[in-house]
Amino acid sequence: MSSTSYGYDVRTERLRVVGLPELLAFLLALGVVCWLAFPRELHSTLRNARLDAVSLSYMQAWLKAKPDDYELRLLMARELIKLGRFSEADAQLAYVAGNDDRYGQEIAWLRLNRDFNRLMTIEPGNRAGTMLHFETAQQLDQQDWSGLDSEQRLRYARMALLLGEVRRAADAYQRIASASMNASFWHEKAAKTLLAHGQYRAAARSHMDAMQASDNYGMRRRYFLAALATLEAGGYHQEALLLASTHERRFYQDKWVLYRLMRLAQAGGNLAQAQRYAIRLLKLPDDGKGTP
Repeated sequence: MSSTSYGYDVRTERLRVVGLPELLAFLLALGVVCWLAFPRELHSTLRNARLDAVSLSYMQAWLKAKPDDYELRLLMARELIKLGRFSEADAQLAYVAGNDDRYGQEIAWLRLNRDFNRLMTIEPGNRAGTMLHFETAQQLDQQDWSGLDSEQRLRYARMALLLGEVRRAADAYQRIASASMNASFWHEKAAKTLLAHGQYRAAARSHMDAMQASDNYGMRRRYFLAALATLEAGGYHQEALLLASTHERRFYQDKWVLYRLMRLAQAGGNLAQAQRYAIRLLKLPDDGKGTP
């Protein structure tokens, strides 16, 4: 049947409207759209995104085409755990574990987070003593600290605290301090954690660690006095006096610290030590640091 109408050929006119250059441009644009929708490194694009229906469908489609993208599977498992979709996360972790043994550290961390999040869905008063609580604490103990990044280490400490593992949480803060530019902050955090759970001696040691880590005189004085007050609050007066006599030379020119040490010695019944501090107080000039 002829396609000629009103004096011109329809097929020829269509080809004139959509020529070869336009067709190539269209195919190029289509390729760009497909690349944006399914980037070669999709896990990089979605790494910092919250998992929603769209990103989940992208992940699932990508993994059908590239099932060995294990990093994306781990990312997907992480987000599924956050959403409480534990069985789906388990499937992804099991797939990676069964096909590549290079991701043992990442899988162990995600499984810890999975069980911890499951435990947090239980009423606080009913968590302790459950098998899930025991298994989660056990997994926490088995984590390779050296393989955790700074964010994971902080989460580790928080998980330990919520699991009732106070010493483990404080130890984590101390280890964070050893690699931190602000070590005294983390030592103090460990001290506060221990003090909140009645562990006075360990808290005092952490206060002293904070003092040693600080270059600021005012902060060093604060941590020293906090350590003394912590021991005194726990009823360890003799240990407080021993700590005072060990470090008193650092503060011989500080009226307030000497006054505090004098009162500590008086409360502990060591009148000779109290007198020694009183004599030093009297010898200080009027412009001594602090005012008793």
